[in-house]
Amino acid sequence: MLPREIVRRSIHFDGPTRLPFTGSMGETDFSGDTVAIFPDGGCKWWLGGGGQDEWGCEWEVSPETNDMGQVKNIVLPDLADHEQVVLPDALNRQRYAAWETVLDRAEEEGKYVVLCNGPLLFERAHFLHGFADTLVAAMETPELLGAFLRHIARYHLETVRAVHERFPGRIHGYRGTDDWGTQTAPLISPTTFDEVFQPVYAEIFGAIHDAGMDAWMHSCGHNLALIPSLIDAGLNVINLLQPTIFPISRLKELSGRICFEMVGDMQTTLPRGDRAEISREIEEILAACCTETGGLVVEKMDRMFFDGDGIAPELAPFCEAEYQRRDPWVDRT
Repeated sequence: MLPREIVRRSIHFDGPTRLPFTGSMGETDFSGDTVAIFPDGGCKWWLGGGGQDEWGCEWEVSPETNDMGQVKNIVLPDLADHEQVVLPDALNRQRYAAWETVLDRAEEEGKYVVLCNGPLLFERAHFLHGFADTLVAAMETPELLGAFLRHIARYHLETVRAVHERFPGRIHGYRGTDDWGTQTAPLISPTTFDEVFQPVYAEIFGAIHDAGMDAWMHSCGHNLALIPSLIDAGLNVINLLQPTIFPISRLKELSGRICFEMVGDMQTTLPRGDRAEISREIEEILAACCTETGGLVVEKMDRMFFDGDGIAPELAPFCEAEYQRRDPWVDRT
């Protein structure tokens, strides 16, 4: 079975023949079952280089860290002026000029291709308008914030349309990021989320599905109470980097409704490096997330784990081997 079919079957609960493993989702590589591709926006700020992204956000990286950094400017002080925010030109062919070679190789190797397109809604909104002001707007001016979110969403909708027209059937997933949790709870109530954000997610995810792709999203923090709404909006795969805060066993509540993407807890367990503890955690993840027919894609540990979180690189092959050893779907007869 081709790697892309194994990924697809796990996402859609259609009986994969083994656990699927991603390649890096921060850079294009061919080490896993998935291959990530990125529109060329001129600044790979997420790799920790800093600089101005194509939305006008200025990224600054602290000399003491190796992470992606933080936005240090406010592009949109007044939410009423949101239509003045210039969207990246999703129809510009130059953004996708380097894709043909990658896609050709991915097809030769039978890989599942994921278009990684950065912040989706909430993160892009607060990168532009400010974190606290965006949360306040969700409570005080929800209709105005909703209009701003739909303005942001135009970029994703245009990207989906552009890649579907130019690369039909060659891209299998569309991935964005929105961190939604603190250490103990979501950043907003599920009611506010459903009223302000969920309808816009549904529009984006619906367009992704109409283009023949699966919807993927990374989201850190204690976001458990919001995941059912994301499922209802059409999210297929959710990437969780801190599953022990729920704790992991609570993911069983969602098992069979959404596919999880994870490897271990990069905030606690993986940095400690205790292999026996990591092995137990992997067992918990498999028990909570996997059904008989799918539900988990194992995330590749790449330099985001090693540089930003101080995780030992030698844990990557250890985790992969542990997942393979405990694989619930492989035929061992």
